[in-house]
Amino acid sequence: MKKASILMITVVLLVLASCGGPFISTTSMLIVIEKGRSSDYKEYWVKAYDPNNQTKEEAFKIVVQEEMVWNLIEEDKEYFSLYSKEGDKSWVLEQIEHIEDQKD
Repeated sequence: MKKASILMITVVLLVLASCGGPFISTTSMLIVIEKGRSSDYKEYWVKAYDPNNQTKEEAFKIVVQEEMVWNLIEEDKEYFSLYSKEGDKSWVLEQIEHIEDQKD
């Protein structure tokens, strides 16, 4: 099942890359260092960085569209994730899985 998911993500990324549009999609490890929300509870976000390519100081904001997903995300934990960005808009979380959940 995991291999099928990774294969599907790879195919989607290849298709998106061939389109050449302003849409960017990234799959990476992320360490979440901060969580937050807007004062009107309409936007939820995390601040995170890819430990393989960035330092903690280079952490960036990712919008989490589902409050229930945001509630399950923990600070100082490492996740395997898929997030995307269209043009100058914010990064948006598409998929996230805790690393320990992937181990057999």
